[in-house]
Amino acid sequence: MEVERSIQNIVLNSQQLLELIQPAFPGCHELTNFKILSGGALNTNYKLGVEGKQFVLRIYVRDRIHCKMEKEIHALIDSKISTPRLIYADENHHPFAYAIFQFIEGNHIFEVSSELKKPLSYELGSVLASIHGYKFEKAGLFGDGITIAQPFEAGSSPYFKEAFRVLSSGQFVRSRLGDKLSNEMLDFMLQNKDFFPQVGENICLTHADFKPVNLLYKAGNVFVLDWEFAHAGIGILDFAILLRHRDQFPFDSKSLVKGYSDFGGKLPEEWFRSALITDFVNIVQLLDSAPERPQLFHQLKNSVQKTICEWNNSY
Repeated sequence: MEVERSIQNIVLNSQQLLELIQPAFPGCHELTNFKILSGGALNTNYKLGVEGKQFVLRIYVRDRIHCKMEKEIHALIDSKISTPRLIYADENHHPFAYAIFQFIEGNHIFEVSSELKKPLSYELGSVLASIHGYKFEKAGLFGDGITIAQPFEAGSSPYFKEAFRVLSSGQFVRSRLGDKLSNEMLDFMLQNKDFFPQVGENICLTHADFKPVNLLYKAGNVFVLDWEFAHAGIGILDFAILLRHRDQFPFDSKSLVKGYSDFGGKLPEEWFRSALITDFVNIVQLLDSAPERPQLFHQLKNSVQKTICEWNNSY
């Protein structure tokens, strides 16, 4: 499940880590343990032992605005959605913003036994329904906290528009896909444009990174990590990212749909195809990013080819 990082971890010693956590734990003068956690490609995450309990310290390497955004999202969802509780956050700290979260002792969903595919998939569906239950009046990307900085127009198809733009004029994506597959992908998107979701009355909290490395399974519950890509979007995007990884964890589509519908979620009739093609926006954005990550880019290219080749056999 591990893929190459795009930004190297920030390495800190015990004293530096202690100075970061003391505003949250002023009585703490020594860490019982600490280590860098694997997983993720951008931020640096430490597991820390503090006063007999375990926590996660996240250092926001790429952009400090994500710290404030996650803080406001957690204020909205903590105790209502299964996610590690936010303990402390400082978006103004220099040289980097950071936050401290509750540590969840669970298994990533790619580590779960195949015998649990139905209850796991049902729980994934119910968690997505809970996330998508948070509605917004306007769609768009968050800026300062969870205010809309880059709006999506009503009636528009923002994920199609962005995927087409990046694939048509991105700096790296065409060279990584090759001209043949790039052109085939563009034609495929145009032919199946109607499967991309449009902004209507379907605007909701969208996690936008709903993949196995961000999903922990513990005692029948799924805990959702890392909300830094969340926005006021269209929920099918979360299904899109999850389905790209469906061969990497125990997956049952019927149980996923039942869990979603039982908890109030509503999916379009052709939800599976809609999810597969909507994921193109994530794929091309990743393929157009620096630096070179051959393992990840190979997986993404295979995902594109699989969707195109198996389109008429999907679901």
